[in-house]
Amino acid sequence: MPPLMTIGEVGHRAHVATSTIRYYERRGLLNADARQSGQRRYRIETLRRLVFIGMMQDIGLTLDEVYGILNAATATEWKSIAGQRLAALDEQIAQLQHARGLLAAALWCRFDHPATDCKVMGAEIDRRLDGPEPGKSHGPLGVDAREASGSQKGTAHEGDHR
Repeated sequence: MPPLMTIGEVGHRAHVATSTIRYYERRGLLNADARQSGQRRYRIETLRRLVFIGMMQDIGLTLDEVYGILNAATATEWKSIAGQRLAALDEQIAQLQHARGLLAAALWCRFDHPATDCKVMGAEIDRRLDGPEPGKSHGPLGVDAREASGSQKGTAHEGDHR
């Protein structure tokens, strides 16, 4: 049988504070495997579980969701939690792609200020003003940034006053 590790050893190997391990124990996410002279001791399987908890937090799951995955009675239960997080990540990715598109459009503007002089940003402002609800997420830009700025390589066009 491999030797049991102290809480300090487990924390060091998993890159978490010992207070985090104790907190996870209080939350029911993991348990000490034994006690020696009143000190917690852990097996490698518990270390692996601790690392898994960190991985789940890295993907954005709450500790309650991690608990649900760890204690799921069926694959359907844990896959439901994972599927919901995947959908949320897809939504965040779409929002980030939209934000990137706006920023890229601002960089393609040929004039001094994107808030007042850029066709692409002006079109997005107008689209948001005409949008269904204030504060709601707006979809991707409806205009190609290079096309709307009138430039493939930053050349100016006469009569472009925005």
